[in-house]
Amino acid sequence: MTRPSVADSGRFAPARRGSSRRPAWSLVGAVFVGGCIGGIARYGVTRLWPTSANGFPWATFVINVSGAFVLALLLVLITDWLPPNRYMRPLLGTGFCGAWTTFSSVAVSTDQLVAHNHAVTGILYVIASLGVGLVAAAAGLATGRLIARGPAGRRGRRADGSS
Repeated sequence: MTRPSVADSGRFAPARRGSSRRPAWSLVGAVFVGGCIGGIARYGVTRLWPTSANGFPWATFVINVSGAFVLALLLVLITDWLPPNRYMRPLLGTGFCGAWTTFSSVAVSTDQLVAHNHAVTGILYVIASLGVGLVAAAAGLATGRLIARGPAGRRGRRADGSS
């Protein structure tokens, strides 16, 4: 049996003109809860690991790189391994990972480094954030695929929707 795609299900299809499509409040709630948890976790890490005005922003760097890995891992597991659940992506992907990671923090940290005459560190920070973030996302995808097709993965849902 094949599983309908997200496009076929209409869950994420754009609303038609003139339709009065209301938001699914339960999904909004899932994003909200995940966002609260991700934001509080991020705040806690940055409070425990502060950055000086002229130092490399390690806390933000680690948060964003770990978020790239976790988001990629989650997307594979949610789509290819876990049983269907309409709340997992909004709760963990959009909510938690969206609040845990923010590119605006990279921009602010870079601006502070440049403002304190550490332009080279700022440029290296942006390049490292993007480069290491892409590597972390690729590693998350690869890890998710290994989990989904490994011995435990056979108990879960395969990409074709069967068990």
